[in-house]
Amino acid sequence: MQEQIRAVMKEFSKLSGVAGDISEDADLWEAGMDSITSVQLLLRLEERFQTELPDSVLTRETFRSIGSLTEALSAQVDQKGSRAS
Repeated sequence: MQEQIRAVMKEFSKLSGVAGDISEDADLWEAGMDSITSVQLLLRLEERFQTELPDSVLTRETFRSIGSLTEALSAQVDQKGSRAS
């Protein structure tokens, strides 16, 4: 999932330069993320993973790192999958 998140990040000029090299725990806000980019990233990730993140996880902390994004998306995808079973 992290590679897919990195691929989506590369679509945005603010993150494209760091998407391939940044560690999973590095702060994306310090790497150039801004509020507009975070919203655009959210929409593209929801589209890519065919899910919708709940309002409760739409926080700055969720978008702090690739690791925190992976955790939020994994939880939602897993929950969606268990409902479909």
